[in-house]
Amino acid sequence: MESEYLKKLQQKTLVTLKYAIDFFEQHNLSYFAYGGTCLGAVRHHNMIPWDDDVDILMPYDDYQKLLSLRQEIDGTGKYKLLTPDTPGFYDPICRITDTETSIWRYYMNPIIFGTQIDVFPLYETDIDDDETLTAMLHENLFKTWRYQHANQRYNWVRFKENIQHKHLRGLLRNIKWALSTCNVKKYKKELDRFQSELNTPGGHRLVNFASYIYGLETYDKEWFAKYVEMPFADFSIRVPAGYDGYLKDVFGDYMKLPPEEKRKPAHGCYYINLSEGLSIDEVRKRISQGERRVL
Repeated sequence: MESEYLKKLQQKTLVTLKYAIDFFEQHNLSYFAYGGTCLGAVRHHNMIPWDDDVDILMPYDDYQKLLSLRQEIDGTGKYKLLTPDTPGFYDPICRITDTETSIWRYYMNPIIFGTQIDVFPLYETDIDDDETLTAMLHENLFKTWRYQHANQRYNWVRFKENIQHKHLRGLLRNIKWALSTCNVKKYKKELDRFQSELNTPGGHRLVNFASYIYGLETYDKEWFAKYVEMPFADFSIRVPAGYDGYLKDVFGDYMKLPPEEKRKPAHGCYYINLSEGLSIDEVRKRISQGERRVL
C-alpha cells in the first residue's frame, strides 16, 4: 500500500511540476531545482524514489514577479498559488498546488492543499559574516510566522479539536494566535519592510532566508550563474550549472544512496486524497467516517 500510495503521489506531483515549469518559462521566470529535487534530477533523472514533494529556488526578483501572477495561476481553476498571505498557510514560501487533490498535513494547521511545488526565494547579499546572516534568517522566519499566525483566523472548531486531542500546549498557542489577529496589519507591514531590505542586487553571495532544513544556506554565486537542463521523468528540469559543488556542499557524496532505513518520505499526512479536491469541512466529515487516505 505504501509503495502504491507514493507512486500515485509522485505521478500527481509530476503533473503539477510540469505545469509549474511551463508557467515559469512562459513568463521568463528563472528557477533551479533545489535540495532533494536537484539531487533527484542528477542521481535518478526523476524524483528521489521515496520523496513526496518538489522544491524550487527562484531568484528574488523573479519570485516577486511570481507572487504578482497569483491571479493567473488561481484563474486556471486547477491550480492555486499559496503565499504567506493565504489564511491558514504556515510556510514562509509560496506553493503551487493542484486543487483537484487534497492534502492535510497537520491537524494543528487546518488548511487543505494539493500536490505541492514549493518555491523558495533566492537572495543576493554582500554580507560575509555567517552569524549575521543566521540572525537575519531567524528574524525573517519569526516575522513571517508571526504574521501568518495572526492571519490564521482561528475559530472554535479548532479549539475544540485541541481539547479533544488533549493538546494543552496547542490550545494555549491557538488562544495566543487568535488574540494576535488585531495586529495582523502591523505584522504585515513590519514583515514587508524587513524582507525588502534582505536582497542586495549584485551581491557576491546567495542565501536562502526562507528555510532552516539545512541550517544557514549560502551558495557560491557561480553555481547559479547559469543552468543546465536535466532529464526528469518524461520532461526536463533546470539545475544550477554548478550542481556538483552545490550538491557536495549540501549532501556530501551525493551519488551514494542513504541507508535503507532513511529512505522514507519527509512529510507526514493527517489526511490525503489524490482523486478529489475537498474543502476543510468535507475533509473533517470524511475523517469522522474513518477515511484517511484515498488513491
